[in-house]
Amino acid sequence: MHQLAFARVYDYSDQSDTVVVPVLLRSGTRQVNMAASVDTGASFCLFSAEVAEELGLDLTSGIRRLFRTANSGFEAYGHEVELITLGIATHALIYFFADPLIEKSVLGRIGWLDRVRVGLVHHDSKIYLSTYDAAS
Repeated sequence: MHQLAFARVYDYSDQSDTVVVPVLLRSGTRQVNMAASVDTGASFCLFSAEVAEELGLDLTSGIRRLFRTANSGFEAYGHEVELITLGIATHALIYFFADPLIEKSVLGRIGWLDRVRVGLVHHDSKIYLSTYDAAS
C-alpha cells in the first residue's frame, strides 16, 4: 500500500462541474484573488489579460507564445509571478491571454502541477495539496 501526506484539503463541492480552487497571483506589491480551474490537460497556467493588467504587468512585454488547440489557436504572453494556491506559494512563468475577451483562469501542468503534490477524490469533491517536496 502506498500513502501520501498532504498539507491542505479543499472542498470544491459548491463549484460547477469542474475542479475550481482559490488562487492568489502576486507581482511585486500587487495581487489578485480569483478562482481557477485545475486542468491536467492544459500544458501551462493561463489567465485573462485583465489579471495581467491588475497585476501591473505590461502584457506584450512578456514571452510571446502561440498555443494550438484541437480546433483553434490563441496568443498569450508569459510573465514570472508568484502563484499561491490554498496557501502554497510557488514562482512560475504564467501566461496571460492576448485576447481580452478570453476570461479563463486555468492551472496547468507546467508552472503549477509540476510544483505541487495533488490528490483528487472527485466523488467527495475534495482536492488535497502539498508542495512537491513535502515529506510523505
